[in-house]
Amino acid sequence: MSQAPGPRRYLITGGTSGIGAACARYLSAEGARVWVTGTREQTVAAAVAGGAGVGGSACDVVDRDSVEAAFTEAAHQLGGLDGVFINAGIDGQGLPAVELDPARFRRVFDVNVLGVLHCAQAAHLVLERPGVVVINSSVNALRPEPQFADYNASKAAAASLAQSLALEWSGEGLSVIAVCPGYFRSRMTAPYLDDPATREALLAKIPAGRFGEPGEIGSTLSFLLSGVAPFLSGASIPIAGASNL
Repeated sequence: MSQAPGPRRYLITGGTSGIGAACARYLSAEGARVWVTGTREQTVAAAVAGGAGVGGSACDVVDRDSVEAAFTEAAHQLGGLDGVFINAGIDGQGLPAVELDPARFRRVFDVNVLGVLHCAQAAHLVLERPGVVVINSSVNALRPEPQFADYNASKAAAASLAQSLALEWSGEGLSVIAVCPGYFRSRMTAPYLDDPATREALLAKIPAGRFGEPGEIGSTLSFLLSGVAPFLSGASIPIAGASNL
């Protein structure tokens, strides 16, 4: 299927807060038509009212049927989809590995890995060809952080999944790329960035000497979703200020 003329059409999962919402607002400001998902109708409605997109759907990425329904609705409402940012995810327990609770460990993988698979499968069904799938991994996938074994492993799995899908889908016109952000302010990272000791320790490991700004992910995502660099398929791209976390 060829791309229809007019604005690019994107879906962002987890687009109601944090990196997802910042990217949704950035892309919308550029003129893209953006559809966001979140776990609750109220947060989706609030995000849309705040400029995150033209509409949205409530869905749980762990529920495959819920994901397929949201992606189908987005494609129908936008008249197709050119790109998807699979962003929804949760933090780890922030504990030493010997103290990790197995049930919560499994929950991290359910959201951060199985949820990515569900979204990627749904994207494969509805995306125009050529199209782009960007998966939000983490710099922790490349350089693990102490006391985040659950999060590190889940994000490494997400990056590996992106590479695996790129092997299978690039030949049919779908680019699959992982982005690996470092520390950006969000609801998830605020407890770390707002603690003076933790903040100082983190900044000491970031050669850029600062945390990331939302627009720096937004601009990177805009480039990747634009479809102008399909040969990046299979790449894992750090956005982390040369962080050695």
